[in-house]
Amino acid sequence: RLMRMILYATERVVGSTDSAAFIAVLLAFAVLAACYVLVEGLKDDPPRNRFKLCLHCVLIITSVVPPELPMELSLAVTNSLAALSKASVFCTEPFRIAFAGAVDVCCFDKTGTLTRDDLALRGVDLWPGGRFVDNDRGDLARKLDGADASRVLACCHSLALLEDGSLVGDSLERAQFQALRDAWR
Repeated sequence: RLMRMILYATERVVGSTDSAAFIAVLLAFAVLAACYVLVEGLKDDPPRNRFKLCLHCVLIITSVVPPELPMELSLAVTNSLAALSKASVFCTEPFRIAFAGAVDVCCFDKTGTLTRDDLALRGVDLWPGGRFVDNDRGDLARKLDGADASRVLACCHSLALLEDGSLVGDSLERAQFQALRDAWR
């Protein structure tokens, strides 16, 4: 499925803020140049052909977008794909490579904590005294006494038990409750 996605990606990203800003700057200079040509052309003592003068101004403005720009952008994407494939990085959507250049932080979800709605309770930091009780083997309920477990469970305000027996609510509170379920019973 991944190879099919790489080879036959149908979604295309159109436009880029960088290329749009570049063309906007070129357009501003072209409009200024066309205005200068028009003003200087109308100042001449021998009257010039106004049709040719307007044609020159339109030609200046339309020549802002170089005809090679789409080819150059495609060539940049192709060169980026070649460089990535040499590093054994395969891109499923090549036209998003330009957006990847703007990424500052990249998070990899090896454990699934970003893509799942569950949290795993790692331990409880008890106060006062600052004692940390680890939940490394899922035996937190046996390590805590009833008073400490009651303090932890007192923080679970948004939980609800549905008719089918499933627990719903905040994911942090759900993780606390499930880790201490045995101590509460």
